[in-house]
Amino acid sequence: MPEKKSDDHYIALPGDISSSDLQRAIERACESVGLYISHIGSYSRKKYPNSVHWHFKRDPHEPGLLDATFWDVKNLFWLMIRHREPAWVHQIVPDFVAALNREVSTVRVDNQ
Repeated sequence: MPEKKSDDHYIALPGDISSSDLQRAIERACESVGLYISHIGSYSRKKYPNSVHWHFKRDPHEPGLLDATFWDVKNLFWLMIRHREPAWVHQIVPDFVAALNREVSTVRVDNQ
């Protein structure tokens, strides 16, 4: 069996979260941990149609990035961390996951 090249971290989402609510939650989570969104696009249109994909960076001149994907068809949102990324990427993941969970839970309360 081939060795995994990345780890995934899933964020639980409410079933009725809108793309705009999720985007705002992501922006607030980024700001709280010192990241910025360097790219928004799509991820594997064939495998995940209608998905939204983000790249997060800490500094524009620094190597490394975090990836995240939202696939509304299955209401999935996950971070993908490639093993070859620099140490800062791996070190910030727990804080970013916590910030994302906190911000998404705020959206849940706002929508109820």
